[in-house]
Amino acid sequence: MKHALTAAALVMSIAACGGGSPAGNKEELLVWVDNTRTAAAQEYARAHRDQNIRVVTMPPEAGYVPTKVSLANKTGKGWPDVVFLTNPAEVATLAAPPFDFAAPLDEVVPATVRAAFTPGALDACAFGGRLYCLRNDVAPTVLWYDAALMKEFGYQVPKTWQEYTKLGERVAKEHPGHLIGTINGKYGAGVFFASSGCPTRDARSLSEVRIDVRDPSCVRVAQALQPLTANKTVTTMSPTDPAFAKLGQSGKILMLPGPAWFGDFLFKPSFKLAPGRLAAAPMPLWEGDDRPYSGQVGGGVFVVSKHAGQRTKAAADLVTWLTTDQKLQARQPTFPAHGPSAQAWGEAKAADPFYAENPVPVLTEAARNMRQGFGFVRYEAAWQSSFNEIVVAAVTAGEPLAGALPDWQDRLAQAATATGYTVK
Repeated sequence: MKHALTAAALVMSIAACGGGSPAGNKEELLVWVDNTRTAAAQEYARAHRDQNIRVVTMPPEAGYVPTKVSLANKTGKGWPDVVFLTNPAEVATLAAPPFDFAAPLDEVVPATVRAAFTPGALDACAFGGRLYCLRNDVAPTVLWYDAALMKEFGYQVPKTWQEYTKLGERVAKEHPGHLIGTINGKYGAGVFFASSGCPTRDARSLSEVRIDVRDPSCVRVAQALQPLTANKTVTTMSPTDPAFAKLGQSGKILMLPGPAWFGDFLFKPSFKLAPGRLAAAPMPLWEGDDRPYSGQVGGGVFVVSKHAGQRTKAAADLVTWLTTDQKLQARQPTFPAHGPSAQAWGEAKAADPFYAENPVPVLTEAARNMRQGFGFVRYEAAWQSSFNEIVVAAVTAGEPLAGALPDWQDRLAQAATATGYTVK
């Protein structure tokens, strides 16, 4: 989740050093984080005054960190030792040439620590069998719905995608103007297609990726959405668009498949849904699958620099604490990637009166069922933009969704090749 952050110039937040302090004789550990993570990094620095830790707050815009790292590469100085990525796919850029920045963490983060993360949460951080990042939070998708409205209309929450499609056809006839979903950029590709297992970014290594949008796991999404986009129960509008918020505020959102953070960061502040109405259900089940898999939209990661040298262990200890300290993670705004921390986070969330029922069990199961094969890739921006330019454009033009898939395949393959991948 990209929180409301300032894109101000760099703000130097703290330097844990002082007159007569042992830190004055140590090399500086430079830490770049976003505004949301700044306080936590400062807290760590205060607790480790024997180290010379400097925390710098960075803007969250996509491309900002790679641009700064590229400048450091050119000048041969100024690299951070630790960096937080609000755009986690950028780890694929930072780990590969010409950046060659991200350090493998396998030998500096104990196996017991890695094993405590939610199963599958670290998979996207691994390339060629090496781990290049630790995830701070994950954003599995669930089926959000207005429990009061569902009851009023006499509808049952769909458990399969066939039921979801049939319900959308009923809604169009019986309650026109109400929505059951949206496809736009990552909110289409990362929710519907990713949950189905459509291979649009299946990174096998830093140099090889599988893309096959003609796969049945992609075609079935197009077929399921075709009647719903035609009858307007699934819109092409972005859920972060002000016009979409107005629909929410007018009570027009019946269901909305989306990431775990939608509840606290869209339904509550933006859609202004009244307390006691919002509930979460598992993503619908695709025919032939053994469980309801979730897609992914969001989350952030920590990366350690190859340039840290003798500071590598200290950097690894810092990112380990930031991602696994249960007291810290329990206070963070989004679903922790670390298993025990997620449990602690859920204890507070369970009592939130905003929800019609405790959403934590559903969110926890969704985190465990994130569909694999959704990797961090260097063509992230093109992955999102091409979806709108090709798939959403087909919907807007009234053309068959499935007919747009070959063009999307070509665009993704071009983008992957242009960023150094061999496409399989």
